[in-house]
Amino acid sequence: MNNIDIKILLKFLDFLKEGILIVDKDKNIIYANRYIKNLLQEEDIEGKHFSQVVKDNYLYSIISHDYKKDTKEEISIKDNIYLVHIYHIEETKIIHLQDITMIEVYKQAKKDFVSNVSHELKTPLAVLKAVIETLENEDNPKNAGIFLEKAKNRIDQMDSLINDLLILAKLESKEENINKELVNLYNLVENIFEDLKHLTLDKKVSLINEVDKNLYINVDEQKFKILVKNLVENAIKYNKEYGKVIVKAKEKDNSFILSVKDTGIGIPKESLPLIFERFYRVDKSRSREVGGTGLGLSIVKHIAEAHKGKVWVESKIGEGSTFYVEIPK
Repeated sequence: MNNIDIKILLKFLDFLKEGILIVDKDKNIIYANRYIKNLLQEEDIEGKHFSQVVKDNYLYSIISHDYKKDTKEEISIKDNIYLVHIYHIEETKIIHLQDITMIEVYKQAKKDFVSNVSHELKTPLAVLKAVIETLENEDNPKNAGIFLEKAKNRIDQMDSLINDLLILAKLESKEENINKELVNLYNLVENIFEDLKHLTLDKKVSLINEVDKNLYINVDEQKFKILVKNLVENAIKYNKEYGKVIVKAKEKDNSFILSVKDTGIGIPKESLPLIFERFYRVDKSRSREVGGTGLGLSIVKHIAEAHKGKVWVESKIGEGSTFYVEIPK
């Protein structure tokens, strides 16, 4: 391999979104790519002994350990999880770091999904069983009516969960067709406000529609209504007393952006990357108190993506959240 080939190879390694660190038999650093230098917050590290620049205890122990064969380990550095591969070429050691934080997050989310579906279905079933057993021995029609109302509420809860699961399954499998048509967004929001008015009564939340009355968008009306309704419903449920929910829309280049802003409790910074995952709940006790299936925001994301769009959120604890949906024209 000539000098030009080596330069091209080193340039390529510098562009990798994974770490490459090479040390000789004396543990002196022969090469470190840009990713490693950023991770270690060191620039000129070639030629130095690894102990001068590697401050993380886990990584230090891996480099200092004299492995007899190629191996791999998982370690944590600065709140991230890395899969570390160690390769040997004669007496030279190559350390390859791969950030698998999000992979581990999704693995956990998959486990949580199965667990949560089981829980969300078993809980109302247990209540229904108890209600039926009580009704078998109940002679008072008034009491029977109360128990039947409880049973109906639990059936509605399961029905809502199953419907959301079916919608999500179709969206994720790309089986759901998107039938676009021109829709008046102002009218769509007004209809949603009317449907959800009953949810605002307890906390006296104000619903404010600031969408231009003449704004038409090219979307699947039924699915886009589900998207907006889920966002507005969340904004009401997680709002403060006498809070506000404000819906706006604006055109930007070749797309339009819908925003749903609330004056509620806000979302912690560490939860923002996960908020659109199935069944992810910022505060589980609070979520059970306000109800819902835990699938609403995941459905929002998939409907936006089915329209070739995207969704994101900005939030401050104690000040509220704003959810944005961008859809191409």
